[in-house]
Amino acid sequence: MAGKADTARKTKKAGKEPKEPKVKTKEKTIKRPAHLQITKLASVAGSLPTAGLTTPIVEATISTQPTETHLPISLKVVSGGQLTTGPIVFSSDSSQFYLAKDNSVSAYNVQNGEMLQNFSVHRDSGLQRAAIKKIVAAEDHRVYTFSADHKARLWDARTGDLVCVWDIGACADFVEADPSKSGRFFCAMRRKRQRAGAQKKYVVCRVELKGEPNGVEPVHVERQELFRASNVAGLSVRADGQWVAAFAKFRVHVAFVGDANVKCHVWGMEERVSAIAFHPREPVLAVGDWRGRIVFWFCVDEHAASSEDRPIVRSTHHWHAHRVNAIAFSGDSLMLSGGEEGVLVLWQLDTETRDYLPRLGSDIVGISPSPDHMRYAITLRDNTIRIVSAVDRSLVSLLQGLKFAERAGRARGARELDSDPFTTGL
Repeated sequence: MAGKADTARKTKKAGKEPKEPKVKTKEKTIKRPAHLQITKLASVAGSLPTAGLTTPIVEATISTQPTETHLPISLKVVSGGQLTTGPIVFSSDSSQFYLAKDNSVSAYNVQNGEMLQNFSVHRDSGLQRAAIKKIVAAEDHRVYTFSADHKARLWDARTGDLVCVWDIGACADFVEADPSKSGRFFCAMRRKRQRAGAQKKYVVCRVELKGEPNGVEPVHVERQELFRASNVAGLSVRADGQWVAAFAKFRVHVAFVGDANVKCHVWGMEERVSAIAFHPREPVLAVGDWRGRIVFWFCVDEHAASSEDRPIVRSTHHWHAHRVNAIAFSGDSLMLSGGEEGVLVLWQLDTETRDYLPRLGSDIVGISPSPDHMRYAITLRDNTIRIVSAVDRSLVSLLQGLKFAERAGRARGARELDSDPFTTGL
C-alpha cells in the first residue's frame, strides 16, 4: 500500500495527470414528436397516408456522447394520417367512394373497402400548395377536385389520368355541385383583395367549367358572383339548383338563383348553427344547431323568393343532447342526423317516428347516403368510416385509420391514460 501511494505522489510531482476513463458511446432508439429537435433519423414504421397528421411519430437514433454536437434531422417517411374530416363522396353508380388526402385522391370499393386507385398532383411538379379542398363525383367514374392552388381538375378515376385543368381564380373552401347541370358548381371563396376593416370576407359564386382538351369548345371558366358573407362554414344546394344556402355562426344566407336577379335573404338563429341541408323535394331547409335541435325552415318557395318581409314557418325536431354535426336526406321521407352522441338517428318524416343506429364508438362528423339509397357512409371523429346497409343497418365495410384516444386530452397524466380500460386509440 505504501508503494502505491509513493508512486501516485511521484506521478503528481512530475506533472502527469492520471488518465481519464474512456466514455463509451451507445446508440439507443427513442420515440418523440417530429417537431422537437432530434438527430440522425433511423427509420419510420408504416406507410399510411399523411393528410391531417399534425404531430407524426417517428423513430430516431441519437448519440449520447456529452461532447458531441447533434446532427440536423433528415426526415424520410412519415406514418399515420387522418382519412377525412367530413362526409365521403360516392361514385354515380354507388360502387366506389372517394377520399382526399392532402394532394391525392383514393378510390375504394364499397363492398370490401379495398383501395382501387390513387391519383395525385405530384409535389415534384412544383405545386406545393395543391392540397385538395373538395371532391365532386361526375358521371362515368370521373372526379372533379378543387385545390388550394386555385385549380379545378377533372380525373378519370379508373385509370388515374388527369383529363383537364381549369383556373378558377381563387381558393374554394366549400364547393357543392349543381344537380341540375353537369360541370356547374357553387363555391364559397375567400376574397383576394380586401380593404382595411372589410367585413365581407367570403364571396359565394356560381362557377361553370367548360371545354376539354382536344374538344370543340376551348377550356374556360364562367363565374357569377351571387352574394357576399362575413364568414362561411358550410354550403348546401337544393336538388333543382335554384336555391343555395350558406351558414356561419348565428347566421344563415339563403339565396334564390333561379333567374338573372339573385335574391338573398339573411336570417339569424337563437343558437349557433352547426349544419344545414335542403330537402330534395319539399320547400324545406333543415338547420341544426349546437343545442341539438333540427329546425325546418319552410322558406324556399316562390313566395319567399319574391318577398323579404314574409314570416318564416318553422318546425323543430329535437332528439340530440349535444351539437348536431351532420344532416342528410335519403329519398323524400328519410332524414339522417348525427352528432357527439355517436348515434345515427333516422327520422321518418311521413310517420314522424325515429329509428337509431347506436354505439358507433365516436362522434359523427359526416353522413353520405349513396345515390341508389342502398347504403349510408358514416364518418367518425376517431378516423373511422363505416358503410352501413340501408335495408337492415348491417355493416357492409369498414375503413379504419390510426385512432386517436379521445380521452387523451382529459387525462391528467400518462399513468391515468395507460390504466384507462376504455381507451381504444393512441
